Amino acid sequence: MTYLEQLEVIKAIPIREGDTKVIQCPFCGGLKKLSVSKVDGQLKWYCFRASCNGKGIYQGKRSLQAAKNYLADAVQQKTREPKPIPSITTPARNHQPALDYLDQNNSLEAYEAGYIDVRYAPAEDRVLFCTDTGAVGRSLKKYGPKWLSYGVLEEGIHVGVGSTAVLVEDTPSACSVSRVKGLVGVALLGTRVSNCLKKSLNKYNACYLVLDKDASSKAISIGRSIDKSLLIRFTSEDLKNLSVNQLVEVLSNEF
Repeated sequence: MTYLEQLEVIKAIPIREGDTKVIQCPFCGGLKKLSVSKVDGQLKWYCFRASCNGKGIYQGKRSLQAAKNYLADAVQQKTREPKPIPSITTPARNHQPALDYLDQNNSLEAYEAGYIDVRYAPAEDRVLFCTDTGAVGRSLKKYGPKWLSYGVLEEGIHVGVGSTAVLVEDTPSACSVSRVKGLVGVALLGTRVSNCLKKSLNKYNACYLVLDKDASSKAISIGRSIDKSLLIRFTSEDLKNLSVNQLVEVLSNEF
């Protein structure tokens, strides 16, 4: 399909300024494989499937909101092109080193309970914590980048079942938190707080943010930007190394 033919299809997709959607790709049919975003009037689309040619950028007219952002010198940062999820993966249970990694980081229980889909990418030697729209991969090698992100993870990664969310830095920590009955670990995957992430927290009755004791005031302000009613807790221990009782104790210590 040519660029102009793709553009005609993309223009028919309703999307607001500043939003990103992950939908079924109209070009290859892949479920939740096409990312479509609109930032500063620019439409950008990209299919995660390496075999699909669904990809393009179109600079249209700025909407009223985009124009206001531009005049206020607040043009939103353009998102980088997402990295495709590795095409060849296998369930983590088929690769013993992947299972060992999960066990060593208190993530195995979440995987076995079905709270998180974990796969192994042999070409990259990475353990992938997957969602419907993307994944984060932890390298099992002793060299190179430890973590890589794939696809779109605007809502972070939610692990567990319950009405209370505990916001943490990484996915293994979220898996560790999910061992506590009623708690859902939410991996923030960085310091950027998207509107999609904020909206995804509305379904919880209470939300905690667990920070390292050496966390900066900037980290705290980021937490408050998510929700002013957010309960902040501090810990000197890595959540991945804590027992269930120790996790409960961290959350019970008021800030």
